Amino acid sequence: MISLKAQYGLKAIVSLAMHQGKGPLQAKEIASSQTIPVRYLELLLSQLRRARLVNATRGKNGGYILVKDPAKVTVWDIVATFEGKVIFSQPPEMKRGVAGKDEISFVWSEAEKRVVDYLQSVKVSDLLEAAQSGKQMYFI
Repeated sequence: MISLKAQYGLKAIVSLAMHQGKGPLQAKEIASSQTIPVRYLELLLSQLRRARLVNATRGKNGGYILVKDPAKVTVWDIVATFEGKVIFSQPPEMKRGVAGKDEISFVWSEAEKRVVDYLQSVKVSDLLEAAQSGKQMYFI
């Protein structure tokens, strides 16, 4: 359902939120603290930059910073950056127009609506709070 790419992207965002106000954080520091391969993380950070969730600064003292307030960024914002707007997709044989294959399609659309609603309700600040308190949270 939710790819490893989206999960790593979320971990990176939480790391940046923890470091907010302290200047840029280098990819290698995020990768090390979150056990993410640095080259892969750089690709993810590039996608997050294109989505305008992070900014990048080059140079010796460069790195990445979270652009928005963690209380205004939802888990869905990050997931949608990597997954697009659809989490559950119907197999081709279940799409409308195929006789007799349509009676369960409501299950997928309702499941997707509920997952999206939930992910939109969880803010990065909630994850940050949990991380800082040492509380283990299972959001995804």
